[in-house]
Amino acid sequence: MSTPPTIKHDLKQLILQGLAAQYISESCAGGVETGNHYQSVWLGDEVTSGFRTQRYDLLDRISFERKTVLDLGSNLGELSRAARARGAALVDGFEYDPFFVEMASAINAYNETTRVSFYQRDITDPAIYREPYDIVLAFSVFIYIEDRLSEIAAITKELLIVETHKLVGNLEPTYLDPLRAHFAAYEILGETEWGTPHSEDVRRAVVALARDSETLSRLLH
Repeated sequence: MSTPPTIKHDLKQLILQGLAAQYISESCAGGVETGNHYQSVWLGDEVTSGFRTQRYDLLDRISFERKTVLDLGSNLGELSRAARARGAALVDGFEYDPFFVEMASAINAYNETTRVSFYQRDITDPAIYREPYDIVLAFSVFIYIEDRLSEIAAITKELLIVETHKLVGNLEPTYLDPLRAHFAAYEILGETEWGTPHSEDVRRAVVALARDSETLSRLLH
């Protein structure tokens, strides 16, 4: 019996080529620039070094088991795949840049990741918020979704996870006050850095929000 051919090595090289490309994406609002290697990426047992460190310690606090998850601004899909690896039943990632969507899907194929899908979507568009999800992830995208909180709250069945941008004494007025208009209970899961290398005084916060404290307690470790 002959050994079947495989394109796995070629696929890995293609992904690495994409990560190394000199490409800068512009956001769906304000023209904010993002490099194509923002997230560190797992390829089998190897991990590439991205601009931002992993948030796995914070994701470990969330009970993803059997939950449906929406990842807003999914970039290369690492948070989406991490949610699936932690037991999520299904994960959808919405990403504005088509190249990032292609890359995320290729990484899925290489890692044989199932039930994680990526879609080109403008997360500032209220029309995209149609289907309900148990958990919604919104890491580093608050400036794009702050006018869409009503629509996001309407499709969030249990938990919203928000990562702020740079904190300058503005956690309450900029983030918590508008979020608490839709989610009465919250817990700050921890701090994250701006990027690598980074200054210790440039910090962000990751906040878990729910409509009531019972739901919040049930879904957080």
